[in-house]
Amino acid sequence: MEGVYPMRVAIVDDSPADENRLRDGLSRWAAERAVILDPPPAIFFSAEALLASFKPDVYDVVFLDICLQGMTGMDAARRIRRQDSACRLIFTSVSPDFAVESYEVDSTYYLLKPYSYEQLSAALNRCNPALLERAKAISVPTRTGQARLMLHQIVYTEYINRKITVHLRDGAEMQIAMKQGDFAALMLEHPYFCDCIKGILVNFEAVEKLTEDSFLLLGGVRVPISRLKYRDVRERFLCWAYQRARGLEKG
Repeated sequence: MEGVYPMRVAIVDDSPADENRLRDGLSRWAAERAVILDPPPAIFFSAEALLASFKPDVYDVVFLDICLQGMTGMDAARRIRRQDSACRLIFTSVSPDFAVESYEVDSTYYLLKPYSYEQLSAALNRCNPALLERAKAISVPTRTGQARLMLHQIVYTEYINRKITVHLRDGAEMQIAMKQGDFAALMLEHPYFCDCIKGILVNFEAVEKLTEDSFLLLGGVRVPISRLKYRDVRERFLCWAYQRARGLEKG
């Protein structure tokens, strides 16, 4: 990748020796590719320590040892995915037994210890396109000026009282002073957004279940789908989900 960009990394490993080797390999990889590790990698020796402070959009990449004391790395990954669908998860383990299970949490790579620098580089190189996509944001007008809206943190938006209310993954809301048509035009340029019913846009990434008349979203929110639009919306969602599973999704 050309240019310089920051990467935010967390390492979870209860072996100081393994953690040091991973940090050294990460530093070498970053130096070779003009990548800035900003802030320096956050180090955790248990999954519980990571989750105690974890929030969406804090880390771009999380390295998770699977065989940890206490909560396993796999269980921690499931907890992470409930809050953040965009950060890249790279598992490290002495056993290949959990490789298949790692796909359930949309992992980027599975590193079998002891792994080589070349294998670590391959894992990190696979993260790059996702990191670029993750950084996508738009500038929107709010009551206090302009603000950056991170697209992948949106659950859904709704147009109420001539304002757009954006519901975010962390439970926060943002009020945007735009016409629905103008805002929808910006969102619908991205294949993971859908206008399933008048005045509401849904982020497919936040969909937990498609029912016969609605989307069930993160947090238990249910958004209805227009009866006239249902067939088209269902087809778009299934196509997006298939492409994402195959790693073919484009931003």
